[in-house]
Amino acid sequence: MPHIIIDYSRGAAERVAIDELTKAVHHRVRDGALVKPTAVRTFAREATFSCVGDEHPDNHFIQIILRIAPGRSADIKRELLKAVLEAARDIAAPALQAGRLGLRADLYESDPDFAFQELAFA
Repeated sequence: MPHIIIDYSRGAAERVAIDELTKAVHHRVRDGALVKPTAVRTFAREATFSCVGDEHPDNHFIQIILRIAPGRSADIKRELLKAVLEAARDIAAPALQAGRLGLRADLYESDPDFAFQELAFA
């Protein structure tokens, strides 16, 4: 862990290079020395249907969820979240400047009592 989930509204990929954004976020967290590099998993998925604000067809959003195991300090969690948002903002900057795009990042701690997994990573 962490797992990074990037959800975006239908059509947002026409304004933001989602593949580049996904890699930038992944690399920033993986290489930031705050988590075990081999534990980072990142994926992006487009919402099949979405409504944003007044439903103008040019409105889009990108929502990034960082899910981590418990045990990190509030400062580390803030650093991780800031790193995620900065990496995404670097890629989305032109679309943000043009307007009609929302970018948000949230961090959630996983409850180990309700998370089961099997790992086969080196």
